Amino acid sequence: MSKRSLSLPPEIAKFDYHSQLGYVALRAFFKVCDDWNTTFAEQCKLLKVGLIELEQLRKLPAKPLETEKLIRIRYYVLIYKETAKRAGSVDKAHREIRMARTGQPFLGKPPIHLLINGGMDGIAAACKALTGRVPEPVSYTHLRAHETGRNL
Repeated sequence: MSKRSLSLPPEIAKFDYHSQLGYVALRAFFKVCDDWNTTFAEQCKLLKVGLIELEQLRKLPAKPLETEKLIRIRYYVLIYKETAKRAGSVDKAHREIRMARTGQPFLGKPPIHLLINGGMDGIAAACKALTGRVPEPVSYTHLRAHETGRNL
């Protein structure tokens, strides 16, 4: 299988790899948030940032992101893709993220609650429970494929 060449917008393509990765990761994050109908307060907690920083990130700057933010986004993207695939639609997946679940690790709370309030351990536990696995390290190609809707 040959790899496709992915092109970035011209204003982003001139930046270094880590800045491009930050751009693509943030695009994916805000797509997931839009589809999950998250509030600004929830988005702040998901990324562990304040409202001002969230608004700065929303402008999609081409700048490197901290490793923890990239890891968080990778978990959310994996959960998003797997729940949408299993549920058959983004709307059904949205309901699945918001619906209370019994048992470990949710204990009667919806998955979004654990993603928001559980720290990295809670995010990893929710990901494992929802997808059966934890993600591989963040890769630019994978995040770019998510953004474009392609399978590489």
